[in-house]
Amino acid sequence: MKKIIVLIFLSFSTLGLSQNYDISLDQITRSGNVLIKRLTSYDTEVKGNPYLEKDFKSGKLIFKNGKQYDVFLRLDVSEQKFEIKKNIQAEASAIEIDESVTVKIMDATYKLHSFSFGSLSKTIGILEECLVLDKYGLYYFPQKKIEMPKKSGIPAPATGYSKPAKAEWKNNGVYLIFYNNKTYKLPTSHKKMVELNLFDKKEYKKYRKENKLNLKNKESLIGLVTYFNSL
Repeated sequence: MKKIIVLIFLSFSTLGLSQNYDISLDQITRSGNVLIKRLTSYDTEVKGNPYLEKDFKSGKLIFKNGKQYDVFLRLDVSEQKFEIKKNIQAEASAIEIDESVTVKIMDATYKLHSFSFGSLSKTIGILEECLVLDKYGLYYFPQKKIEMPKKSGIPAPATGYSKPAKAEWKNNGVYLIFYNNKTYKLPTSHKKMVELNLFDKKEYKKYRKENKLNLKNKESLIGLVTYFNSL
């Protein structure tokens, strides 16, 4: 059953466009759609955290009308929402954005996207826009999941007592390519990458050898997409 969400607008001053403004969560404006949410509490017994980066970083909220707001943010990848502070000492609030809002954290740009893999149902998630060109778009979908650690195979002490293993947050993020109105989840093996038929096989093989292509590295993937977009 789909959740019914009531939109609450963040409130900002009404000065001219393309400037930075002081942010307030207590007023209402038409700057853009931002849902104010409760902060999520997580099980402290689980190792790690559900954030892309635990510390708040300086960033901006950028609305379609050009208004920009300086804030401190971090991305909760488990809930697909941002936690936001007016300044680093302030209390945090949780927000969800719609597709009209751009979020910048340091040098990275994030937006909400709706996409699907083949015939599967639509997925809605916050993506880092790594590279958006006329033919290809490269995105990173940050995700985390809770896993139990794999057993080491080391026998328990002679006393028979050992501490129970703790569950932990594990990175489950993937790179995506948008091409011809389709979304492709990028594999980490070259064989499977070729099978996607995103690129000419001969050109891919040549590029891979000449550039030591690493399918797990963002800068390496940016180079790949840039090259094939130029052909």
